[in-house]
Amino acid sequence: MAVTLLRPYGGFASGATVMLPNDTEAALVAQGLATAVSTAGLADSVGGDQSQIQFVNQGGNIAPFQIPGQGTPVVMQGPSILPNISLGTAALTAAGTSSVHVAGTMNISEIFVPHWNVWKGLSVLNGTVVGTDNMLVALYNTTGQLVANSAVAGTLSAGASTFQARDFLSPVLLAPGRYFCGVQSNGTTATSNKLVTANGVNVLTTTVAGTFGTIPATITVPTTFTTAVGCVCQLYTV
Repeated sequence: MAVTLLRPYGGFASGATVMLPNDTEAALVAQGLATAVSTAGLADSVGGDQSQIQFVNQGGNIAPFQIPGQGTPVVMQGPSILPNISLGTAALTAAGTSSVHVAGTMNISEIFVPHWNVWKGLSVLNGTVVGTDNMLVALYNTTGQLVANSAVAGTLSAGASTFQARDFLSPVLLAPGRYFCGVQSNGTTATSNKLVTANGVNVLTTTVAGTFGTIPATITVPTTFTTAVGCVCQLYTV
């Protein structure tokens, strides 16, 4: 089963569709804090057992859902680290351009999740200047709703030209589909590696103005690519 939250819970924003332990979901529904998500059976195009084929709508992403009786995956359903661009064998410094942030602005870049998994957090590829500003991360679904974020106080950037991990407040189970990584800084000195056209990237990017530590509950998802604003990011499970 899955539930849509009517109030913030466990680091998830109101309106987020999440899967939690069955007893937790039942308690939230009983208390009027969430509503159960219907997962209607769909026909199997290859002639399988139609009663066991279910799909779930998680923030606009439509994906096969665990058959009745199954819960949250206990083993990984794919790679434990998932970057938003192909990194290949090139040095990480070639993955983008090192540039500063606008304090309080959320830098948004697209990421595609091809498999069910529980994700612990989001890593951001630092630029060449670190150690001066705090940064936080957020994750939005394909309709622009917040599904997870790190601590609003942020953590100090550390490790030039390397990925720096920031855990979500709670691990999040994501259905396959399109999501958006958000990175926010409290200063204008530390840099992150941001995507540029010259890298041949195929993701959408944008920025959302704001105040550091205030994470938008929703964003307008990008429909175009803007150079040097979307950060090089990767989800991780460990």
